[in-house]
This record gives sequence, structure tokens and C-alpha cells, in this order.
Amino acid sequence: MKKLIIVLTLVFILCFTGTLYAQENLKIYFLDVGQGDSSVIVSSSGQVVLIDSGPDESLILNYLENLSITHIDLLIASHAHADHIAGMDKIIAKYRPKAFIDSGIPHTTIAYQKMITAIGKYNINYYKGTSRKINLGPLVFIILPPANPLIKKSELNNNSIVIRLDFKDFSCLFTGDIEKEREGQLLNESRNNLNVDILKIAHHGSYSGSSPLFIKSVNPETSIIFCGKSNQYGHPHQETLTLLQNLGINIYRTDLNGTILVETNGTDYQVFTEKGSIRAPPIVKSETKASESQEYKYAASKNSDVFHYFSCSYVASIMPGNLIQFKTREEAIASGRKPCKKCKP
Repeated sequence: MKKLIIVLTLVFILCFTGTLYAQENLKIYFLDVGQGDSSVIVSSSGQVVLIDSGPDESLILNYLENLSITHIDLLIASHAHADHIAGMDKIIAKYRPKAFIDSGIPHTTIAYQKMITAIGKYNINYYKGTSRKINLGPLVFIILPPANPLIKKSELNNNSIVIRLDFKDFSCLFTGDIEKEREGQLLNESRNNLNVDILKIAHHGSYSGSSPLFIKSVNPETSIIFCGKSNQYGHPHQETLTLLQNLGINIYRTDLNGTILVETNGTDYQVFTEKGSIRAPPIVKSETKASESQEYKYAASKNSDVFHYFSCSYVASIMPGNLIQFKTREEAIASGRKPCKKCKP
């Protein structure tokens, strides 16, 4: 495996402003904002991107100040729930981002209305989160295609903007609060853009997302979960943790690790935590495993005589222990199973 992960603990992570790499590098801060999301992306050449702002406007403003952020090139709101956009109006007023992107799906909350008002007041360039590629210095952001038509179930969550970040040979996927319905759509339409080094786990680790097929297709070495300590939702759910553990994926959580910093030179990356690591040294996965997992096109449950395409909505509900995978249609039929009438594999 070309990536080498070194896990370190920094007692005061936000005081860490130096760099471990002499050459061009990238830092991603997954901020401990409680029960919400906020990621700050900073390149050594000066580009700054903020994805979501968490649930507490004073907290995110203090974080940005402590990180010595003086400008924001790109501001992204994955969706309009208040635990992702608190203080966006204050951030817009202070930093005047060069561009702003959201899902385009409105909400009735005060936080959302303030955000939209600020965009107009300060003449911020606004873009809807449609499929697009954004080159920002050495960084490449790919906005994956939105659901078409929009998913009505859990509408704001499922239609979150999903963003892939590439920096040289390093990659990270930000998934907002998408659930299994959207994951199935992404498997069907954007599978080639899913495989990354680091995955921001969707919806705070809820069992409503992170289906086995989606996680296997992304095939990350490392996962990051945003969640508040002892939150009322029970996030992250044990089903999600068990799946990640069974697949040998490193798990970092803001409720236990505090703010998490990933630093990369575009080839190797290192993970730092504000608090102690909750896992043993990371498991390094082989390139062979990654390539083999992408060859499977069909799936079935051990308890069913029907097989499906990976993207079929029925597959998302199959428990990891019951999942069977097939590389070819002939192999699936040879197992004694018949094609699903819905996805018609």
C-alpha cells in the first residue's frame, strides 16, 4: 500500500500550525463541534475551503480565528439542517467567501434564512450543487451528481451535496447526511468517483446510511465520524461501527477524539487527534483488496433466492453477515438465484 499512516496525539491541536512536510501539503481539520459537521481544508499554497459550520456559531467562529483563517475561497453548505449551517451568516459577513455552494433545497429555519440573506447582502457568488469540477490551486473538488429526481424520503439529508476532494494521489469524500437511498443512486451513477483514502461517514454514523455495498465501494483506509458526546440520537450506531471494524477501516470520532487533523503531502498522510486515539495502530489494506472489491457487480442475501445489482435499493438493507457477492451474472444464476424483478440484473 502506498499510504503510510502515522497516528499521533496533539494536546492542543489548534496550536499546531507548522507542517510535517517540506513540500506542498494539505491539512483537513475535522472540527469537534458537537452534534454537527464542520471541516476546514487548508492548502500550503493558501487555498481555504469550509464545508459546513456545525450547530454553534460562536464555536465555529472561534475555531476559524484560532486557525488563523483570514479568508475563505469556497464555502459549502452540504444541506440546510441547522447542525450544519449555524453561524453561516456571520462567516459570510466576516470572510466574504469568493464562492458559495449549497444543495438548492430551501428550509424554514432561522439559520437558513439568515444564510441566504447574507449571500445576497454581500453579493457572494452563489452556485447550486449540481455536478461540477472545481480546480482550486492544487486542489480538485468534484461535486457528485445530485439525485434526479430528488429523493423525497428524508429530503434534506438524502439530497446533501456529496464532495470528492483530490490532492495529487490523496483523496477524501464528504457525504453530508446522505442515507441509503442516495448511496444506492451514487453507486449506480458515480461509482468511479467513490473510492478514496478517507471517508467522512454520512449522517453522524447513523444506521440510516453507510450500507455495506457503499462502504465497500468507497473502500477507505480511514473513516471520520462527526458526533456529539452522549448525543440523544445514539450516534454513531453500533451497526455502522461494526461494519467499519469488520472491514478493517480505521475509525476516528469527534466525540472521543476531539478535533481530528489529517495532513498529507499528496502521497502519504498522517492523522492527529486532539484527544487520545481510540484504536490500535491502523490496519494497512492491500491494493489487491481494493481492486478486487470493485469487480463485484451483483449481490444477494444468504437468506434469499433473488440476486440484484449493487445499486438496487434492496441490497442496502442486507446485513453485512448475510451479504453474498458475484462477479458475473452467470455466477449469480449458478448459485440457484433468480434476477430481481425491480432492478432486472
